[in-house]
Amino acid sequence: MNRNHFTKKIISAIISLICICPLLQAQAPFPLKPIDEHRVKEIMPMLKDRPAGYGDPCNKREVWDKLLQSGKYDQFLKEMETFTFPAFSKEDYFSLADGTAPSSARGLTMMRNRAKGLSQATWAECLENKGRYVKVVEDGLRDIINQKSWVSPRNDFGFKNYNGVEYSVELTTALYAHTIAQTLYMMGDKLSADLRKDAVAEIRKRAFDPVLNKIKTQNDAPENRFIEMTNNYNHVCLSGVVGAALTVLEDKYERAVFAYIGEYYSQNGLKGFGDDGYCSEGVGYYNYGFGHYVMLRESLWQATGGKSDLFTAPKVLNIAWYPINIQIINGVSPAISDSRVGAKPDAEIMYYVSRNFGMGLTEYDNLTFEGQTDGNRISVMMVFPNSASANHPAKKPRSEEQIIRSFFDRSSVLVSRPLPGTPCNMGVAFKGGNNAEHHNHNDVGSYTVALGDEIMAGDPGSIPYTADIFNPKFRYTYKTVGSYGHPVPLPAGKEQRPGADAKAEIVKTDFTRNKDILVMNIASAYDVPELKKLQRSMEYGRKGTGYITVTDDFAFATPQSFETAVVTRSSWKKLSDDTILLESEKGNMQVTFTAPKNKLAVRSEEITEGGTPYTRIGIYLEKPAAAGKIVVTYRPGK
Repeated sequence: MNRNHFTKKIISAIISLICICPLLQAQAPFPLKPIDEHRVKEIMPMLKDRPAGYGDPCNKREVWDKLLQSGKYDQFLKEMETFTFPAFSKEDYFSLADGTAPSSARGLTMMRNRAKGLSQATWAECLENKGRYVKVVEDGLRDIINQKSWVSPRNDFGFKNYNGVEYSVELTTALYAHTIAQTLYMMGDKLSADLRKDAVAEIRKRAFDPVLNKIKTQNDAPENRFIEMTNNYNHVCLSGVVGAALTVLEDKYERAVFAYIGEYYSQNGLKGFGDDGYCSEGVGYYNYGFGHYVMLRESLWQATGGKSDLFTAPKVLNIAWYPINIQIINGVSPAISDSRVGAKPDAEIMYYVSRNFGMGLTEYDNLTFEGQTDGNRISVMMVFPNSASANHPAKKPRSEEQIIRSFFDRSSVLVSRPLPGTPCNMGVAFKGGNNAEHHNHNDVGSYTVALGDEIMAGDPGSIPYTADIFNPKFRYTYKTVGSYGHPVPLPAGKEQRPGADAKAEIVKTDFTRNKDILVMNIASAYDVPELKKLQRSMEYGRKGTGYITVTDDFAFATPQSFETAVVTRSSWKKLSDDTILLESEKGNMQVTFTAPKNKLAVRSEEITEGGTPYTRIGIYLEKPAAAGKIVVTYRPGK
């Protein structure tokens, strides 16, 4: 693939992405507008006289010496003795454009490793304070500020950044800007004045000026549109740019401008979460997006002495609870949308929110974070005094209802768990939602079944990103992204359609101590004119070892085919015409299926698409029917 063709394809993909996410200026809840000078003047007196970042400069030794003496960095410092700064690879940067790689991962990994290398060298010098790594830091920093692009190759439209035509901000730019700013702050006068001056100038040119220009011109170009995005992009980019500004800009007015930008535009990112705290992007992207909101909040909090506090936004507490509420049992969370199987909440985030909100999360409240050196941002923030460490752990036991159930009522997502101390060791996450959510899979009505600490059946999670995976023309041709790869119905052979109108409507809820029932109408998710009714109900029973029943009640104007599916990475075998057994190393689960008045058949298909393989077990009517039910029941079994 030549680069001109790639450029056209990637711009097309970005335009298509605009259709998936609410990026258009007119759609942004907090749209572009001129800088609010009144708010800027309010912020200025709150700011300290000098810029500062996370932690302390290298010459302020109290905490740095304690960290060194802890012994938790001994292995890191030993490994740093043979450290070589990662080089920039033009071949890696253009590997997607040249067709030598199927995605931008190769180029992106190379670029992020360079930011990591700068952080590690900075850590080593600040810990040792012997001058051994000053030249390594200086050479690496000079190499990075001379690097032709700070933008991920996938987002360097027309390679304008690489060719120096113009500069834009996206995830990698924000990472570079903040990492460089932290390096300057931590190293202090160990770095030459000329290098410091040049580094700040590059951050200004590549990060600060593009953002200010976007706000000033209010142009509709795809570059720098993160300001208006309502997904993880917004908080990640704002955290990096605003954090860098508060760390290196000497002029207090300039810092106040960026503090205002962080306050105002971060509200767009919050709009991407449900009012009930639900994150449609899943746990992995929650860690990434909300984790950067945490860093942005701490940057502003420290810079203003707590006078600017992003945690006062009403629904942030609900968002903070999301990773706990979405867990099924034993730390297992569903791999919803582009989240990955096995994703867990970042301990730093949970410590931070639990301490700040007094949530009483005892498993996180007393953690320490010494020894982590992958970056010089949150890893530094967490080992130095911060707003979270200033608060004592709260004693706030959760009620039985909170333990056994989480219901995101605005987002139509139910998580049902066992009663503590009972033989039941299975749980379920049952998802409604709509098919216009961030990183959406067409998955209205999907579910995930967990037994012990394993997912036995349900959402398959993400697959590796390709150049066209966010283009609607191709996105839902991937079975794992479309409804085919999910445990949802296939009426008249049709998969679900994308869009906000393809949504679950709650028909009934009945939650008790022993049983949870949720019924939803999911017919709107299908473009099937003959479909007159499609209700999906989930019943979760806590008695004994427990059970989960999923029932599809359907009706057509004329007889049609109908199919549902069990999606699993477990090994499986057929026990009888109406029963299969899912097997894992830690436990087994029997799955029975019935269809009153209809006869069922089973077929299976292994799906990979570049990710971990899984099996889709289709359960379908042998003959078309005008109406009927398929009932699928999960029980722990031998």
